[in-house]
Amino acid sequence: MIGVKRAVLAAGMALVVACPWAAAAKAVRRFEPVRVVTTAATLYPDGSTASGTVILRVMVERTGEVGTIQVVRGLPKLTEAAQRSVRQWKFEPAKLNGERVAAPVLAAFSFNLSLPSPPEPDLGSPTRKTTLPYEPIRIVSTAPARNPAADVAFGTVTLQVVIDATGSVSAVEVIDGISPLSQEAERSVREWKFRPARFAGAALASPMVASFIFSDLPPAQCSRF
Repeated sequence: MIGVKRAVLAAGMALVVACPWAAAAKAVRRFEPVRVVTTAATLYPDGSTASGTVILRVMVERTGEVGTIQVVRGLPKLTEAAQRSVRQWKFEPAKLNGERVAAPVLAAFSFNLSLPSPPEPDLGSPTRKTTLPYEPIRIVSTAPARNPAADVAFGTVTLQVVIDATGSVSAVEVIDGISPLSQEAERSVREWKFRPARFAGAALASPMVASFIFSDLPPAQCSRF
């Protein structure tokens, strides 16, 4: 009988020791990705008539400040304009188990959309090792957007786009908008193709930012990279 009691007691002690570890392991998966709070207008480079998509992988520090910026896809002059703009944005940092952590977020800048452009193959973010097992969304291809009122409306439309675990657009929030350009920007981004973000190897819903810079230049004066 004493031996049985000792066995039961030992099993109970093992359960007490194991439970906190199991709970902690489960809590590690409580990850909240970076979200943008406010943005600044992206200025079109002086003298440039180029168009195309610039994609940046932005490291947002635990303080919410912008850290390193990795150029996933760049274009002459347009890349610098995108980088200057994103450094003025404000972010809500990622959280792991309720604690703020540094994590990357993807930001795409589509310039001079008065010209149609064909889908761009594999625009995804290259793998970069970090201490956090998180990889942001990858953009596989984009779809053209056209200015429906080029003679009266131009400027920047910025969207926060949530990509679900299947890689589909599940929600679009207009951070900065100009009617009717906001509607055209949303129509365009819903046609983009994505690979979902992943945390610890599992796909999860995550937001990214897409800025559309509509030029006031007439199509005849524009060129595309």
